[in-house]
Amino acid sequence: MCNEGLKFMAKLFSTCQLVQEGSSAPELKMSEVNLHPGKGFSPDQKKTVLLSGGFSSISPEAAFPLSPTLFLNHALSNYSSKSLQIIADAELHRQNSVNFRSYTIEMDTRLCVIGSSAVELKDFMDTYGGLLDISPLLVAGYDIEIPTASRIHLAPRVDGCKVEYQVRSAIDLEKCTYCGACGTSCPESCISENLFVDFSACTFCKECEKVCQADAIDIHGALNLTADFPAVLILGEPKIDIKDGSTNAIFHSKDLQQYFASLFPSQIDEVITHNKTLCQYSAKLGHGCDLCVSSCSHGAVVQGEKGVVVDALKCQECGACVAVCPTGALQNERFSDTAFTEYLGRVELPLGGTVVLGDEKALHRLWWKNQQKSFENVFFLEFENVGSLSLFHFLVLLQRGVRRIVVLDKMDAASGGGLFKRQVSFAHKVTDQLFGKTDAVAICSADDFAGLAETTSGALVDEPLEAKPFVNRRQSIASALSALWQKSGKDVSFEPEGYAPFASVSCNVDRCTQCMACLNDCRIGAMQTDSSVLQLNHVGALCVGCGICARVCPEKALSLSPQFTFSNGFFAGVTLAEAEAMACKKCGKVFGTKKSFDRVMEILKQKEAVDTSHFEYCEDCRVINLFETE
Repeated sequence: MCNEGLKFMAKLFSTCQLVQEGSSAPELKMSEVNLHPGKGFSPDQKKTVLLSGGFSSISPEAAFPLSPTLFLNHALSNYSSKSLQIIADAELHRQNSVNFRSYTIEMDTRLCVIGSSAVELKDFMDTYGGLLDISPLLVAGYDIEIPTASRIHLAPRVDGCKVEYQVRSAIDLEKCTYCGACGTSCPESCISENLFVDFSACTFCKECEKVCQADAIDIHGALNLTADFPAVLILGEPKIDIKDGSTNAIFHSKDLQQYFASLFPSQIDEVITHNKTLCQYSAKLGHGCDLCVSSCSHGAVVQGEKGVVVDALKCQECGACVAVCPTGALQNERFSDTAFTEYLGRVELPLGGTVVLGDEKALHRLWWKNQQKSFENVFFLEFENVGSLSLFHFLVLLQRGVRRIVVLDKMDAASGGGLFKRQVSFAHKVTDQLFGKTDAVAICSADDFAGLAETTSGALVDEPLEAKPFVNRRQSIASALSALWQKSGKDVSFEPEGYAPFASVSCNVDRCTQCMACLNDCRIGAMQTDSSVLQLNHVGALCVGCGICARVCPEKALSLSPQFTFSNGFFAGVTLAEAEAMACKKCGKVFGTKKSFDRVMEILKQKEAVDTSHFEYCEDCRVINLFETE
């Protein structure tokens, strides 16, 4: 290596460190550090440093958190000491606020092995019986050591597989006295001393039943059994009924290596979490939004009996499910929507400037290629997994006055399944139609950033727009779009192809009875009602187009369209139906709609011996009236 190269590697770099002396408030100080990989920080500072600009890849043994965000904004931007102090405080709060469930699971060696050959099953048990807790099932023939099963059904579950099967059970062992009469009377010698019945030789003559004084034998008897296993292995090619669902717990002979690879104690970090109160998939209906499931290439996100479930053992934290979730039900707890919004409220973003989002590796590369440069009006933000970025992040940043968002993604990994690019495309359509700008979000490598930074021109807004307190992702998206729409003063229409982030709902008022069934599963609140005037309303800005409302409508009065228009009705809500109130005949309390009441009466008229005289009363007066008439 040349002398000049050695001199460069020994160079000390200036970085920011958040230091606390005693009980005083944390203070930002500048320090000279050696960023050569493996050198780390000088040990005399470790006790007082709360946070430092730097890279964990260079200094993995640092005794305090390292922030690429702080390092780059100091090294490549022109922020004042006051601004850097604000960034350091925000970074420290962000890192201290990360919270997710972490635990260790021991390997579960229980395995149900299904095969059509007793010899093959026994060979497998002889080979792996010392390692695995094997429960064999034979689907053809009979063997004294292995139960023969029929009508086998495999029902995959998130944590394994439910096995349902039937086995012949000719002898009731609780009733049997072991007298031996059945064995001696059987003309085919089918019944062994172990009370095993060889049905391959049995002629079903029932001689054994006749001689059994304990009434313990039913030659046609069978038991329906159910068992749960963490995994099922199918040897050969027996015909097995496998119900719909994830088959990650079901292995075949060719998958044996894959199965053994899963047998180890695991440290589980539940970083990707799911909030069912925001999820627009209904397990009860088996219908609704399924973007998370279709986007997960690892089989970690499945729809089960209780709704959407994330298998943390299979999860690779790619972020695809988080990025496509329109409501925020799925979150990356390393930097959740709540934490992201709170973080933006703590720092000063450059008005009309650029925010660069990338993981530590990408930011390290960007700094390495641009050490001698300085970028005006640019804020660098470490985002550990750019695959989790979504329309929510883009719109919230634009709402706060950012002109351009740059995602550092050399391999374009964030665009898995195309949904990421379609969200970027929709963000471009919004800024194009509202402000005539089509480059609000850009994806590039760290090597190409310097050239891209020179091309931005023209601010979207002249000041940060009003942002409402964070409630959930969908509310924030609606708030950001509303603020941008109001700033532009334009009503614009969209007809998206493929990915439709919103939907319009129409209602056939002649069919609608105001039963409000459509409200029950609209957890995000797009379907709303005003009980005082009996109105059914729809807020398009909150609607994700899951279709549950149309599915549950008993009168089939609702229909969806992916076309929508940014207008006052889109954000404030439009009235789909309005009905005449049905008031109690006695107390005047409103307990439904006249139309719904007439519909019920029409149905009951077709029934015989149904007294409908009490249906004109509310629930309280109805009870009183029933007692008074008895």
